[in-house]
Amino acid sequence: KTTASKNNNNNNNENPYQEVQRSNNLQRKTKKNRKQREQDALWIPFLSAIALLVLYILYQIQFGNKSSIIAVGAAAQLPESLITVDRLAHFIDAGTNYIVRVCHSPSQDVAERVGKFTYIAYLEDDLKNDYDFFKDDQEDYNLLRHNGAIYSLAKSYQRQPSPPVLEVMQRAVGWLKDAAIGPVPDMEVADDPDDEEEDGSGVAYIPELLAAWEDGTIIGGESVMKPTAKLGGAGLALIALVGLEEIVPGTTPLQELRQLGNFISYLQNEEDGSFVCRYKPHKGGKDTSFVSLYYPGEAALGLIALAELEDEESIYRQRWITVATKALLYLETLRRNQELEEVEPDHWALLATARLLPLLDESTSDYWHVYQHAVKVMTSMVSVVATEEELLESNGCHTQDGRTCPTSTRLEGLLAGLTFLKEDELFLQDNGKPAIPLKERILFFVEHGADFVLRSMEESASSTSVSMQGAVPVRFNPDNNNKVKSHRDTEVRIDYVQHSISAMMAYEQLLKHEGPYASWATRKEKLRKAAQKVSGKVVEVIRHPGEEENQTALLWMVVIGLPVIAVMVVAGKSMMMQSSSSVTKKSE
Repeated sequence: KTTASKNNNNNNNENPYQEVQRSNNLQRKTKKNRKQREQDALWIPFLSAIALLVLYILYQIQFGNKSSIIAVGAAAQLPESLITVDRLAHFIDAGTNYIVRVCHSPSQDVAERVGKFTYIAYLEDDLKNDYDFFKDDQEDYNLLRHNGAIYSLAKSYQRQPSPPVLEVMQRAVGWLKDAAIGPVPDMEVADDPDDEEEDGSGVAYIPELLAAWEDGTIIGGESVMKPTAKLGGAGLALIALVGLEEIVPGTTPLQELRQLGNFISYLQNEEDGSFVCRYKPHKGGKDTSFVSLYYPGEAALGLIALAELEDEESIYRQRWITVATKALLYLETLRRNQELEEVEPDHWALLATARLLPLLDESTSDYWHVYQHAVKVMTSMVSVVATEEELLESNGCHTQDGRTCPTSTRLEGLLAGLTFLKEDELFLQDNGKPAIPLKERILFFVEHGADFVLRSMEESASSTSVSMQGAVPVRFNPDNNNKVKSHRDTEVRIDYVQHSISAMMAYEQLLKHEGPYASWATRKEKLRKAAQKVSGKVVEVIRHPGEEENQTALLWMVVIGLPVIAVMVVAGKSMMMQSSSSVTKKSE
């Protein structure tokens, strides 16, 4: 009683200042407690976001395209570039629109030429108003370049789906199939294919073979060329047809695609992988008088595209891979002992290599022979000048003569090579300069070569009609204020445009670290892209819940996502309660 009495007397004698101080201390502790709870509450959305990210990755693994999963690995740094993504996008869109405009429609041409492209035009032409230009039967039409244009449109559509692009692809493929794809006469049975009767009798055909045929009717003008099937024609026909098949399945029966593949295999020497490059029935069949070292790369790329279309368990898949591998090994053997200046700038072989290597076993000698061949071709491409200053003196033109198309094709090949080139590959410089990474040398050539090609379109756009926007001239000379020397310098051929936009689409992927260049991205970029994919998928599901693919995603979100988020919320709430209890005990 005496102790309690003393405490009460002390409390009663406490001055007002001490009461205020105790009140302030209590308020500060209460405020700190509230702040702690607010900080703990931030864990809820953070952990929920992690849950959604994990959910999306699981969804991709189960249902999505495996190649779309973010690659993990060391990031490759790019130097500061004078090429921007916006600049590339404008060029690609303009070039694609040009190819779309020059594909002949039923209102612009006679029925048998609907689907062909205006093969050659000139910067000063006005194709929009001059319909006679469309209806003229142009000479020297090239079937391989027709197929190449379809190939570039397929890449453009995959980059950004567009109904007009798809419609033009279908029209161009329709012409290809009607005018050029046909059976192969068996010259061991029939002596002369001209003996064929009108009803098709009189000539025997080799079973299960189809080829892409060129003759005077396709070439146009006064050509009297007899039917000829080229190795490269079959390869590029496959590339074009498979490109559309990937977008609109069922456009071409798989059996017909396989028959084109069979024709390529029929022309190959099984022992050394070499090819007969042309088949001429009027000369007895296989024609060995002509050799193109670009055709094997085109054929290999077509077969690889077909192999990727086949089911993994299909017996045909390995067959196409084997023939394509032999084709590239033949080129490797042929070029192994050549000097760099003797090696052809074979961009088709590089494109084929980029798609073949992932299908091969890295522990085999075939893999490394194919790889070393590609390294030699790339090294040759970037050895055309001794110093980087010489390339700058030619404004980035890889052939130093102002031509745009050879630079574009080299860009395609070099950019494809960057997807598989090892980091330790070196480029040996002349004049006693130290060796540098081959990748560094390639990136320099790619950057300045791309700038050269981009400028060829950009600086000619102001002086051309609306219908010629997106055109790429045969030659570009910025040092001469772009004053052309002749009418020939204003020529715009369909392949000048298709090769240039194909190269720029690859460069755009590189700068955006997408597709085969995903591993070039930094960790920060990977996280940002992952977050964008998650948010984009959620928005898509909310906007279009009725679509089958979105229903699957929605089911995953409900079955797995909601329980995971619920667990995160409970965990966050528990953390807050524990934190609140801890703070309360301390204040007491």
